[in-house]
Amino acid sequence: TGTSGNSQANDDSKVLKGKDIYGPHYEDAVKLHKEKPEWYPDPDESIIVDGEELIKAREEYKKMYTSGALPKGHHRQGLAFGGGNTADNIQFTGESTIASSEVSKAEYDAYVAKSRGKKDPKTLKIHKETEEGEYVLGSNPNHTEVTNFQNKVMRWQRKAGLRKKNPTTSKTKQAKKFDKYKKNEVENV
Repeated sequence: TGTSGNSQANDDSKVLKGKDIYGPHYEDAVKLHKEKPEWYPDPDESIIVDGEELIKAREEYKKMYTSGALPKGHHRQGLAFGGGNTADNIQFTGESTIASSEVSKAEYDAYVAKSRGKKDPKTLKIHKETEEGEYVLGSNPNHTEVTNFQNKVMRWQRKAGLRKKNPTTSKTKQAKKFDKYKKNEVENV
């Protein structure tokens, strides 16, 4: 795995790990890993991966789970934190979606009241706690918790100059704008 974000620390020979990349969130990261090792990585094994390397790792994962080579789920050691696309790094989330028309009015109203999402959703998030379990409405709370924590750490990393802005989002938006521009240019010739 790479260290492209680590080069932003102006010392290409040093790979930042642990406290250096978790900053003020390091103690929480250690505690969360001890409490829920199936969801949280060892912060001392984490490195910063971003830019093209992160985009490629995300694309590789999408291809792998789409083809069935890997299960869909949460990367315990996130790709942005140096984790790999391996089965032992994927935690089952049981997340899926269901059409709102498939649930009762009471379930729908409870979902909308609890969610902070859009008004009148047509698709609702559901999850199973275990592969054999029953689906329940809402996102997997463990997955939501760990994702929120990782995002908080990455916001701090960006603010501290350790991580680039999200390349996946900005690049995708730029690519879409360019494609739209080129399409309009061809149509207007």
